[in-house]
Amino acid sequence: MNPRQRRGALLVVVALAGAVAVFASVLSFVSSVSAKVGPLVGVVALSRDVAPFTAITPADVTVVEVPRQWAPGGAVLDAASVVGLVSPSALPSGTYAQTGMFETSPGVADGYREVAILVDAETGVAGKVSAGDRVDVIATTAAEGPAGGTGAPTADAPAAPATAQVWVQDALVLNVGVVQDVQADTTGGLTEGKAVPVTFALPVADALRLAYAESFAVKVRLALRGGGDDALIATDQQVFTEGSR
Repeated sequence: MNPRQRRGALLVVVALAGAVAVFASVLSFVSSVSAKVGPLVGVVALSRDVAPFTAITPADVTVVEVPRQWAPGGAVLDAASVVGLVSPSALPSGTYAQTGMFETSPGVADGYREVAILVDAETGVAGKVSAGDRVDVIATTAAEGPAGGTGAPTADAPAAPATAQVWVQDALVLNVGVVQDVQADTTGGLTEGKAVPVTFALPVADALRLAYAESFAVKVRLALRGGGDDALIATDQQVFTEGSR
């Protein structure tokens, strides 16, 4: 073997030794990282954006593997356990599902009913109300003849004044539909124009009050509440008539 061949063989040996050293270093690094990170665990994450109070479908969730120690507290590990539930707020794609994040739809909970009414698109909703919002339902009534009777008002039977009254408080909006043309009858409460179907989740008693207000009021409006505002309106502030302050 001449000197040039010996140098070539030496370089090959050095290169192999270097490769072995690099491989050993990589294995050592991977082992060190694995030891620090720990085992992987599959957690449920949203595969696309989820709107408020929209039932979770199998296509909305996926299972991703993350190091156990990096998994969020209360992480959901079974995708089937959240399918059919709803979130009270909008959630972006990639959100890890956690215990308490989802709940049964209020519309199908015991003691609740889903009820929809048509609300004036301009004065009743005006594009500001959406699913997940909390609103007060205000109904206005026209002045009428003697309360409980007909004919001209008298001292014993005064006229019933026009009123604006809060009929339902802190109502949960489940869905706001598409604007549509409507034509009301003389007692329906909506003049010719545009209306929006709005679906609520309400206790039975409030569902009845809402249906009554829509059927007999001149107009129904929704008063949007701020986030976290669940205070009840005082009784003396729920009705407004001419001369009220």
